[in-house]
Amino acid sequence: MMKVAVIGIGYVGAVSAACLCKSGHQVIAVDIDEQKVTSLKAGQSPIVEKDLDDLIRTYAENGTLSATTDLAQAIQQSDISLICVGTPSKKDGSLDLSYVEAASLQIGQALKTKKEFQKQ
Repeated sequence: MMKVAVIGIGYVGAVSAACLCKSGHQVIAVDIDEQKVTSLKAGQSPIVEKDLDDLIRTYAENGTLSATTDLAQAIQQSDISLICVGTPSKKDGSLDLSYVEAASLQIGQALKTKKEFQKQ
């Protein structure tokens, strides 16, 4: 079993989180959208996807799936992180990777803090 932080609980993140739980892993879902976090904590899918509500309800109720807006805390409590944030298209058709970059920077900062804490 791994402890996995899934950053972004939209279509990719919510499905990934539920499937990772189904595979026996502990998942901490992270999003800046408090409404998505609240939904997931209540056992409700933040997106519409067949059978996802049932999976999320099951794993939220048994404690395998949790959710937070605190990315640093999730990193501190996990073994691995998946970045599942949006990559909307720019006007020129290229991908806007600013959300991926921001999440990566926050993960790096949290890992640095985690490493410093572990040295103590």
